[in-house]
Order: sequence, then C-alpha cells, then structure tokens
Amino acid sequence: MSRYIGPRLRIIRRIGKLRGFTRKKPFRRAFRGKGAFQGKVLPPGQHGLTKLFKSRPFDSNESDYLIRLKVKQRLRYNYGITEKQLVKYVRQAKKLKESTGQVLLQLLEMRLDNIVFRLNMAPTIAAARQIISHGHICVNSKKVNIPSYMCKPKDVISVSMKESSLKLVNHNLQEYSQKMSSYKKRFEKTLAYVLFQKNICPSMANALEIINQGKVQVNNRKVTVPNYFCRFKDTISVRTEKGIQKLQLTDI
Repeated sequence: MSRYIGPRLRIIRRIGKLRGFTRKKPFRRAFRGKGAFQGKVLPPGQHGLTKLFKSRPFDSNESDYLIRLKVKQRLRYNYGITEKQLVKYVRQAKKLKESTGQVLLQLLEMRLDNIVFRLNMAPTIAAARQIISHGHICVNSKKVNIPSYMCKPKDVISVSMKESSLKLVNHNLQEYSQKMSSYKKRFEKTLAYVLFQKNICPSMANALEIINQGKVQVNNRKVTVPNYFCRFKDTISVRTEKGIQKLQLTDI
C-alpha cells in the first residue's frame, strides 16, 4: 500500500502542526522580523517569504475550497491513510444517521494504529503502524499486525510478551513521561499558574483575566502575556479590589 515518504517538515509548514504525523517543529522556519508576521511559520518553497507577505495577517482570504482541501489533507497525513481509504471511510460514515463528520472522526480514531498512538506506546501514528506490523501489539490476547484494524468498545490492547516488544514500548512510555514532566515544570513557572498557586487568584481563569486586563506587573513592568516565565526573586504586583498586592518569589 502506498504511503507518504517525502519530507514531513514541508507538509506541516504548509497545513499546520500534526502531532500524529511527525515530532518535528518548524521553529527554524519562522519569520524573525518585526510586525504582524513575527513568529509566523514560512510556507515551503523558494518563494515562501513572498507568499507570507501576500497573505493577510489577521483576516484570511482563503477560499472555501482551499479550506476544505487543507482539512482533508490534515486528516490524510495525520492518520496516515490514502485518498482511497478516506473515501471509503466517508461513504461508511454517510450510511449512518448521525453527523457524518463526527462519525468519520470516530471511525478514524478507532483504528488500531491511532489507539496505540493515543496510549503513548509510540511517538507518532507512523511509528505505531510500524510497531503493529512487526507484531508487537495484541488485541484481546491475539497478535494483530494490521494497522487499520477497527477496534471495538471493551477491546483489550496489550503488548506482546516478548523482550523486544516490552523494551520498545517501555522506552516510548518513559520518553513520553519525561517530556510531560518537563512541560509540567515549565507550566509551573508561568505567571498565570504562580498567581493561582500563591492564592492571589481563586482560579486559573481569573488569573488569565487579570493578566489580560493589564493589572499585573513584574519588576515594575506591566505584563499582559499569561505564559510569561517567572524567575527567582521576581517581584509581582497585582492590582485588585482590595488594593495592590505584592509578592516576591523565593521558590521558583
């Protein structure tokens, strides 16, 4: 069966980030100048910078056909299916009385390769397909090597009791756990979380609202970015109804 073996970074630069497609990030292909396009990812190709300047920064001028085409391409590349397979799933979803779009996503999510990816046994859906085709995954205690196998509710997904299978899946799970741990540490240093953790704001939603309203200052400078990273010995001033509350960080 045909599959895409071309450059993956080029695809996500064109249609956006796809977590199930690749782990690569186009941070080196972002516009580093100033203005409305600062931080925008450059489209692929020799004239990517020109295409970026021709586009509107806030109001998209894409046609309805182009929007639907990109959505279709995102489904194909993310789930690793061909055009023929996608048409088959669409026809199957149209036969049911429920919403066609919702049923289509349910069918794609019930594929075995996607479930293995959602269980964090593989970093991407393409990697999950390889793990399944090599016989590392069992469904209801039976080895299944078909990535497009449609799972059903109450099915039990397990790893084959082989040393190579257990070692591979355990490595992927540990890698995911370490990544989530680093994300958690970074999140705990954001300004919105610090305000919530120090009981200055009753909830994260209230902290985000106060920051967006410009009522928070860090080292006597107004900060309106919720994901601002606080540092050791920073002084935070919050303007509330009771007055100005000051807080000096000592445990960041």
